[in-house]
Amino acid sequence: MLRRTGRLLLAEVRRLVSYSALTVLVVQALVRRPAEGGRTVRMQVAKQIVFSAWDGVPLVLLIGALMSVSMVALSVALIPSFEATPLVGRVLAYGLVRELAPLMSAILVILRSSGAISVELGYMSWRGEVEALETLGIDPAKFLLLPRFAGLSVATVTLNMLFVVAAGGAGLLTAQVLGVAPSLSYVGANLEQLLLPEDAVVSFVKSLLFGGTIAAVACYHGLSVREDLTEVPRRASRALVESLSWCTVIGVSITLITL
Repeated sequence: MLRRTGRLLLAEVRRLVSYSALTVLVVQALVRRPAEGGRTVRMQVAKQIVFSAWDGVPLVLLIGALMSVSMVALSVALIPSFEATPLVGRVLAYGLVRELAPLMSAILVILRSSGAISVELGYMSWRGEVEALETLGIDPAKFLLLPRFAGLSVATVTLNMLFVVAAGGAGLLTAQVLGVAPSLSYVGANLEQLLLPEDAVVSFVKSLLFGGTIAAVACYHGLSVREDLTEVPRRASRALVESLSWCTVIGVSITLITL
């Protein structure tokens, strides 16, 4: 039992090192040769953003609004009415802005893009296309990994911001319907107390790290495919599970650090 646990822990450490190595390769490719393949890389980044973010905008707006309605309604039901108004803003800030918005945005990106990237890179790796790029003198980190890292990071941050906007609007509307909403003048005058700058910073940092983590995990599993074609769906499935697991771990860690 102890030996098996040790092997599992060692495997997780190795994967974490591999994720970090991929991220370092992408940063090096961006810093050392920023102008190489500029137009091609930008087109790939744009395509990744459209696929991961733009197509998911309606869904993230709907989820953000519904989650906000639920949280505000529960807060009003559990808190006495004379205490509800000043606490609604902080409930939204802590529950939605800091926690749910980054995580739900990451989950949407994982469902839409993680498996797709793993499958795409898996087939390329199985067919030897990655090695062919290296033979031609083309850096795979610049042309394969960088667009996916940049696209997923931008997509996660953008969806996070849209989630917050939808949640804030729906939360205020719900509070108005339930008769506990403050006036717009009160919200404007006390916005800095209802939504602190550190709330926005934490939310942004989480979503940015989530995007990079999803890209690293998906790219790692895609490039890990070798001779067995049946490994492609297994790698895609593992990418989904590990992306969600690591995003959860990172989110909880940041929450504990910033309490």
